[in-house]
Amino acid sequence: MPPTTQLDLGRIVLVPVFACFVLLNVMKLIDNDDRTVVATLGTIAALSFNAALAVMYLRRGVASHTDRRPKVWLVAGAATFSPFAIPVVASHEAGPVASFAGALLVVLGIGLAIWALLSLNTNISVVPQARELATTGPYRFFRHPLYVFEYVAAIGLVLVSGGGWGWLVVAALGVLQVLRARWEERLLREEVAGYAAYASRTPGFS
Repeated sequence: MPPTTQLDLGRIVLVPVFACFVLLNVMKLIDNDDRTVVATLGTIAALSFNAALAVMYLRRGVASHTDRRPKVWLVAGAATFSPFAIPVVASHEAGPVASFAGALLVVLGIGLAIWALLSLNTNISVVPQARELATTGPYRFFRHPLYVFEYVAAIGLVLVSGGGWGWLVVAALGVLQVLRARWEERLLREEVAGYAAYASRTPGFS
């Protein structure tokens, strides 16, 4: 079967998911009676991030190789979606200072994550996949900027949500992202031309 006709399972599953997140954020903006400016900006940033994800998934090319180990898919999925558990398990009693600081971190983290996402362009993937080498934008300075910026946003979300068990989710997310990055590194070193040289001159998690 020619590569251009291969079924992209990630696109089929995740584009509708990201589209639903966009819709939820649009609904948040509509029901915006008592939200602060920073909180509104956070919602707009989240909407933009999920919209960009959907577009990038629709545009991405066929992967030359995919790590199909179940543990890798489990960790990648948990790292991607665990931040949504933070508002559920946190205490929901954030003070005004923590709420403001957290909202700023959410806006900053998501804004920078969009920059990283646009720099990845059609190389986006939740699970480790080999496509092309990305070295523009924040990838000039660090090998895993998208994961770092998402983590910043997650810390902000914990502060906004009042902390509590949300900090445990953030701690687990840090471990998951490092594992995910290391497995991704192994695949990219083996399958993407020029990645080993790029990794030798650019810092990362490993």
